[in-house]
Amino acid sequence: MALFSASDWKSIGELIGVVILFLFVLFLAYVAARFAGSFQSNVINKRSNIKAIEVFRLSNNKVIEIIKIGNRYFALAVCKDRVTLLSELDASEIKEQEMAVKPIDFKKILEKLKNEEQSKSK
Repeated sequence: MALFSASDWKSIGELIGVVILFLFVLFLAYVAARFAGSFQSNVINKRSNIKAIEVFRLSNNKVIEIIKIGNRYFALAVCKDRVTLLSELDASEIKEQEMAVKPIDFKKILEKLKNEEQSKSK
C-alpha cells in the first residue's frame, strides 16, 4: 500500500508549481518597482543636467515648476498639453533644498513600544 496515490502526487506537484510561479511573479513585481523608483528619482542618470527644483500644483493638470538646466533656472507652467516658459530666474532668487529622506529605524520604534508596554504592565 502506498502512502500517496498518483493523483495525490499530481496535486502536490501542482501546488508546488503554483507556489513557485507566485514567488516568481512576486520577484518580477519587486524588480519592476525598484526600476520604476530608481527611474523616477533619477538614479539611473545621476549626472543629469536637468533637475526639478520645486513643483507647485495649481489644479489636477496645471502646475508651476522651477527647473534647473545646467546652471540656469527657469519657471515653467505645465498644463495638460502645453509647457510654457514663464521666465528665467536668477540663482540668487532660488532657495534650493536637498531632499534628505531619513530612513526609518524600525528597531528603535520597536524598542520604544516594548519599553512603553513594559512600563504599562508594571
